[in-house]
Amino acid sequence: MFLVGRALQGIGCSGLLILTKVLLADKVSLRENANNNSTFAIVGGIAYGVGPTIGGYLTQVSWRWCFIINIPIAALGMVLAHFLLRPLLLGPQPITRIDDGVEMPGSATFLSRLSTIDFGGQFLFLFGMGLFILAITWAGAYYPWSSIKVIIPLILGILLLLLFLIWESLMQPGLLLARKSPYRRAMLPLHLILSRNAGLLMYINFVTGMAMYAVFYFVDLYFALVLQFSSGESGKNLLYYIPGLGLGVFMAVYAVNVFPRQTWYPLFLGTIIEPLGITLLAAAISWGHLPTVYGMLALTGVGTGIRFMPGTLHAIGYYPKHVASLVSMMSLSSSLGGTLALTIMLNIFNNHLAGKGVVVSGVQSVGNGTLEDDVRDVAKKGIVVAFFAITSFLWLGVGACAGLGNVWIVGEGEAGGSGGEEGEGINMGNVCEGSFLGSLVRRGGSRGEKV
Repeated sequence: MFLVGRALQGIGCSGLLILTKVLLADKVSLRENANNNSTFAIVGGIAYGVGPTIGGYLTQVSWRWCFIINIPIAALGMVLAHFLLRPLLLGPQPITRIDDGVEMPGSATFLSRLSTIDFGGQFLFLFGMGLFILAITWAGAYYPWSSIKVIIPLILGILLLLLFLIWESLMQPGLLLARKSPYRRAMLPLHLILSRNAGLLMYINFVTGMAMYAVFYFVDLYFALVLQFSSGESGKNLLYYIPGLGLGVFMAVYAVNVFPRQTWYPLFLGTIIEPLGITLLAAAISWGHLPTVYGMLALTGVGTGIRFMPGTLHAIGYYPKHVASLVSMMSLSSSLGGTLALTIMLNIFNNHLAGKGVVVSGVQSVGNGTLEDDVRDVAKKGIVVAFFAITSFLWLGVGACAGLGNVWIVGEGEAGGSGGEEGEGINMGNVCEGSFLGSLVRRGGSRGEKV
């Protein structure tokens, strides 16, 4: 029952996250979208920092309150959405072919709309990704990598994901599945993943997820296990992440709304600050200097916060017709990066504790009770090495950002394009074809043309 509830919560969370960004991007210019996303970035940044603190104090009463507290908030949101948001939403849209855009003859019934859903792709993706994540979550933390309980879901997950890519490729216009079902739309247009900016944005979100999960889980683990703080006090100390997160969000808001009104600069700055913060955070934990730990939490928060909004705007600027698909993949990349980071870090942490005869079967199981000083010292070394292990992934984000293009967010009355795809008369700004950093090196980093 617990797992079913968590699954339903995940479905609702992902749906709300994606629909919110789609609604913000609907029928507005990129300039207006930047203003809309600024507010959401600030609220989201505060929630990311405050959440662990509230959760820490709630768990001191009962872990169930971490879930119960969401019920009245969700109920209020449903009521407000029904009465305030519903009049602004679009009604039923016509069903068109994926090749030539011709509308389906006759009235669009409920069954005909169901026929446009890529159920085959969704089945392959959900089960493939689910088995893959299950395998890397179990590996090392619960079972050894050589265990059949890890190998079977890992192999099946990879095979299903490969079948998913083949399935989606056959759904491209003119190919086998597209000819059989011309009105069915692919769950994930492959040309998005294979395009320069979408693929690099997904990796940047991947390493952002790695950094966020590492901070929220393993810094809290350091406070609880090594320093022997209570769960509430551990969560309270994570609040040092908030000032940095808030500063990063403010810098992003300024960069896209005031100067230079471009997406590349805040993204590039974030890809440098975030791994720098994680690297220095690991060093500060090794030194045992708590003020430096707090300072590096704030610095890491700056690197994370400065990329919250520009990444979405960058994607919308290049792909205004594929907002839902791209936002979904960016969100998935962040979660997948966090899962992989925890798997790597927990394996390293377990290996260090194994020498002292301590076995850990999950992150949550190590935060309770007291340990001997020598064991806590080994645990601290394990946490430090675990942080250093993921920094290589984070620093690769700098190279990924170097290959990104750029989106110029034009103001009122300024000449602008329709982004990277054909627009609908809406000013989506100008985009840079190819690498923006490369264009600067070639002294050609002026406003780009349509890709």
